[in-house]
Amino acid sequence: MNEDAFEMDPTKENRISLEASAWIAKRDEGFTPEEQDGFFEWLAQDRRHGEIYNERLAFWESMDGLADWRPEHSSNPNVDLLAYRTPSKWRNRIFVLTAMAASLVVGIFVYNNWIHEEQFETRILAFGGAESYENHVLDDGSVVELNRNAEVSVQYTRDKRTIFLHSGEAHFMVAKDASRPFQVHAEAAIVEATGTAFNVALEESGVEVLVTEGRVRIDAPLMVTSQVDDSFIKHPAQELVEGQRSMIASSSEFGPPLITTVSVEEIDERLSWKGEILDFTEVPLSEVAEEFNRRNRTKIEIAEPNLREMKITAKLRSNNLDGFIKLLDVAMNVSADRDEKFRILLRNKAL
Repeated sequence: MNEDAFEMDPTKENRISLEASAWIAKRDEGFTPEEQDGFFEWLAQDRRHGEIYNERLAFWESMDGLADWRPEHSSNPNVDLLAYRTPSKWRNRIFVLTAMAASLVVGIFVYNNWIHEEQFETRILAFGGAESYENHVLDDGSVVELNRNAEVSVQYTRDKRTIFLHSGEAHFMVAKDASRPFQVHAEAAIVEATGTAFNVALEESGVEVLVTEGRVRIDAPLMVTSQVDDSFIKHPAQELVEGQRSMIASSSEFGPPLITTVSVEEIDERLSWKGEILDFTEVPLSEVAEEFNRRNRTKIEIAEPNLREMKITAKLRSNNLDGFIKLLDVAMNVSADRDEKFRILLRNKAL
């Protein structure tokens, strides 16, 4: 059986095309020595890289030629072309039919382009892999945090939100939208959620999924069950809740993915890479709260307007929300009340 038939990333060729276009743009600006080395490494990764790069290059060169094209005109135009003629009824009808046909063609063109854009437009986060920690807020408010070397592509349509983890490790904080499932594809595994937070890591031994809030559903990959006829089975879907981890082995010698329970301390240690340092100097509390809100599921709300302009000077880890709240309590005389909706309300501490 051809392994390519089980390719789980339908946008791989599209992603390569986007990468090829990016390399062409860099080439036109002039490669730095580092970029040239990176380009050669990219070409060596997959034979399709060079093929698609050459296709995209030929296309852009043909567009350059079109930009230089100019129509040639006769120096002595035919004066009869300027003479007025009374259009016949048939000519009027032909004109109307031609206009209708043109309108139909334009309509089909626009519709096809809309469908193409709706279904296939993909954008890549951290092209070539993140050089360090990165934080990305998606169009729907979901947050993707990338560990070093992680690369992710995003494909949103009206019906679903699809993420492809191509390399490394990423943490996802999903905005709730029951009508559009949020799916993360990592190799052959698919992790689905509507509003939760979880971590996915591509490792040599397989795919690790760790749920930090809420619950997710995992579709395990197809596994070879016979070395003779390449028969395949699919493990039943799993549901993981907060504090659980699943390791989906890439080797067919292993059985169904194993689910284990992880302590809060183990989760903190596993996700220690998320501790981005936020450096504030005389920054209004409203802006500081916004920075924390972009990076955490629990949101800070300022209940009293006079607190919004309070100046904050501190260096804090983005995942240390409790430490920031303690700082406000001790040094700024601000009280914090938590509720069941993942909110922290800030108020002036009563005297």
